[in-house]
Amino acid sequence: MVDLKDIRLKAFVKDKTKEALLKTGRRIVVEKGVEALSARKLAAEANSSVGMVYNIFGTMDNYISEQNFITLSDLYEKMESVVLGKNPFNNLNRYADVLTMYINENPNLWYLLYCTQLSVNAKRSSIAIAKVIKKIDILISAQVAKLIGGIGKKEKKIAIKVLEMSLFSLSGYLLGNALNLKSDLNRGNLCKLLMNTYVAGLALLKGAK
Repeated sequence: MVDLKDIRLKAFVKDKTKEALLKTGRRIVVEKGVEALSARKLAAEANSSVGMVYNIFGTMDNYISEQNFITLSDLYEKMESVVLGKNPFNNLNRYADVLTMYINENPNLWYLLYCTQLSVNAKRSSIAIAKVIKKIDILISAQVAKLIGGIGKKEKKIAIKVLEMSLFSLSGYLLGNALNLKSDLNRGNLCKLLMNTYVAGLALLKGAK
């Protein structure tokens, strides 16, 4: 006979262990950088085991994806709390200020997100992360609609997508030395990034016709 109390207890312990592992991982990344994050280090710091890490998350990629979800959710909450005015242009700049401030205050966490989710070579985002990005898009789109209300629905969607791509792509440059340690960034690369973002916008426009 199945012991429901035992099942609930195991589920409770697993949830608490997962919470502790996520909290410990964020501390490791914040204090020691992305390179310090590994299953072995995570297990040791959380007084757990490597087996437990993989039992709960399956892979370290899944673990990192959950960390990125927390980071983006935190950013969304801060953007959602912005006090908006009547001028949509100013409101968009307020959102940009929140993004900039968040990255400056959490460079290592954003570096983890950028490398694994936002950069050109990043893997495809999880459904959970895609949903948070969509919520951020909705906040921005409300202001863009006010700013460029005269254009069509498809064009508005394209404008939002290009803006999202620009904000998230260029966010890597706000990391400064943290990103320069990993990449040979220069003005030429920045120009390429801007060009690629523009080309991506044109491709979206072509696809919408």
